[in-house]
Amino acid sequence: MEVTKNYITVNSRETLQQLILHIRQSEYIAYDIETDSLNPRKGQIIGFSMCGEIGTSFYMPIMQYLNEELIEVDIEGTGCHDLAKRTIALLKGKKLITHNGAFDLTFTKNFYGIDLLEYLHADTILLVHTVMEEGAFGIGGSPFGLKQIAQLVQTEIGDRKSTRLNSSH
Repeated sequence: MEVTKNYITVNSRETLQQLILHIRQSEYIAYDIETDSLNPRKGQIIGFSMCGEIGTSFYMPIMQYLNEELIEVDIEGTGCHDLAKRTIALLKGKKLITHNGAFDLTFTKNFYGIDLLEYLHADTILLVHTVMEEGAFGIGGSPFGLKQIAQLVQTEIGDRKSTRLNSSH
């Protein structure tokens, strides 16, 4: 199956409205954040991405570096932190799919005050352990590497015929 890829940077009122409509029309949403720190009590969310449909993904930059200083981005005069907070709040009630959701959802709660934990539907870092006890380490990868996890899942559950043949040795 060939997938048409539609990656949208949220940098105008029009693309923000497209993202809001995308959220409202989607039951499942993949959610990921970018931060300036690994410390959810001190760091800042500098961008986030969402995907509720195969092939369509949105990324909203919230902060950017200018002369080695992080500054808030705005969309047509409105600061992106305010827009991001209102947009991320729309995820309440959706079935969220994350990669390291404990980090992303804790960071979101601490930074924006939005608690999404009860809406966590699947976390790919945790799911890999249901397929292989060693996680991504089992294929020589990082325990957090999404690429290695995707390869593992494809090998273990995506191609059952070759997996059965290989395990019969």
